[in-house]
Amino acid sequence: MAHKFRSLISNKLDPKTGPEPEFQVSLRALQRQGLISTSGLSDQKDLIRYGSALVQKFDTDPTIPGVHLVQDNKDVRLNFKVNYSQLASEVVRITTHKPASFWQCSALVTLLPHQNVVVEYSSPNIAKPFHVGHLRSTIIGNFIANLHVALGHNVTRINYLGDWGTQFGILKYGYDARNMTEKDLEDDAIKKLYEVYVWANQKAELDPSVSSKAREIFNEMEQGNISELKAWEVFRNVSIKDLKRMYARLNVNFDEFHGESMYNAQKCQEVLNLMEEKGLLEALDDGRKVYEVNPKRRVTVVKSDGSSIYLSRDIAGAIDRQEKYKFTKMYYVVDNSQTDHFVALFSILRKLGFEWADSMMHVKFGRIQGMSTRKGTAIFLQDILDEAQEIMLQKQQETHTTRDDVRLSGAETADRVATSCILIADLKQRRQRDYVFSWDKALQSRGDTGVKLQYVHCRLASLEKNCGIEFNSQANTSFLREESALSLIQDIARFDEILVNSYQELEPCILVNYLFKLCGNINMSLKHMQVKGAPLEVAEARLSLFMAARYTLAAGMNILGVKPLDQM
Repeated sequence: MAHKFRSLISNKLDPKTGPEPEFQVSLRALQRQGLISTSGLSDQKDLIRYGSALVQKFDTDPTIPGVHLVQDNKDVRLNFKVNYSQLASEVVRITTHKPASFWQCSALVTLLPHQNVVVEYSSPNIAKPFHVGHLRSTIIGNFIANLHVALGHNVTRINYLGDWGTQFGILKYGYDARNMTEKDLEDDAIKKLYEVYVWANQKAELDPSVSSKAREIFNEMEQGNISELKAWEVFRNVSIKDLKRMYARLNVNFDEFHGESMYNAQKCQEVLNLMEEKGLLEALDDGRKVYEVNPKRRVTVVKSDGSSIYLSRDIAGAIDRQEKYKFTKMYYVVDNSQTDHFVALFSILRKLGFEWADSMMHVKFGRIQGMSTRKGTAIFLQDILDEAQEIMLQKQQETHTTRDDVRLSGAETADRVATSCILIADLKQRRQRDYVFSWDKALQSRGDTGVKLQYVHCRLASLEKNCGIEFNSQANTSFLREESALSLIQDIARFDEILVNSYQELEPCILVNYLFKLCGNINMSLKHMQVKGAPLEVAEARLSLFMAARYTLAAGMNILGVKPLDQM
């Protein structure tokens, strides 16, 4: 929405220029972007002269009634006076009229090319508890999918499970050795399967015949043995059922659950035949076949025993997805350590002649360090979430402002707040940086945390419920004259720009930091702008602004994967 006013400013100056947020144009920034010539603008005095000339040529009108020059030691800026009465009216009207999609009418959003997007994220192993190592892929991938949907793209969310390999031979060996049946998995299935796997793996380390038997079992699976595949299918189904329960707590969802098992030996052989035809494979003396990524690096595609590796399955998977979804953008949300793998994958696909390979992207992220229960005894996500819920429930019961009806159903509310804290503690980090998880920082009630976002949303929901007046869609926003109101209006107006910036960078922290700032301005406005007891026209204008603020906050939280609470 603010983009409309910035476009007017830009067009009055020069069609090439793109003003900075807050209705300012930084001349230094324009120089860096190559939007103004650096010739003859070598020092601060030159910039001041240039800026003064722009001020002189600027044609003011009722929408943008004034412009003046501001300078400091490092920069020269043009500050534009905007008709805030018009801005306030448009912001409040548009936001409250379409609370779930108000940003989509922005030219910034409508001008984005429509994409057919596939996002692969999370990708845990089946038959094991959900490890915290998969958490960042899950919540960053969910954010990317949500953001693309919010901007009007067609999105398919895929969870590519680790559901194939010799480890399932080991699991099946243990399952049989303990005489287990499907009935044993009716409760605590993942816990039991994991215990069996650990037990069988320990036996395999001591007895080579166990490893040999496990390989035989997996070979039978690859050859299509119905009995072995039936048990594997049971393991997969109970795993997905357990994962869905975990994803529900995280407010994460998927359209499809795929797996490495979809790309068996036959599919991989088709890929190898393509590579052979293109002359992309080199045979080595030890029996391996390799692909040259660059003169300094080669990767194994076929092992010495003739079997394929997961790179082959990823090539087959990419081809399959393009045929099925016709994607124009494909994101793999996987940590930094897999960079070399994706460089090789994309290189092979290009060499195979697939032009769509250029539309594929590895969305990298750093690792979480130090995330375990406070006792340091568990690194499984359920244990982390359960402990966070317990801590938040205890805080909730101790807080005198907690409503009695919320206390009675406190476990669900505490879980929602605790999960919000863990998500926001992660998403506020720069995506590619490693970070150290801190329980105290993540769950604190003050500061920039998930608690802050939920608390402010609850304050606004409570205000709407208890202010004593009804929302008037025709409220006269000219009564919004306070400085805090103007700041809040500007923040709401920037939402479309924040989403587009987040989309361009694929950085959730851009949206998170915006919401923290928005919450600060909401709190300031609540302090200075009473609704209850104010004259009716003033109260209606303020209520409409606070509703617009809540809709904006809720939209941002939902895109991040944080489900807003109305009371806590």
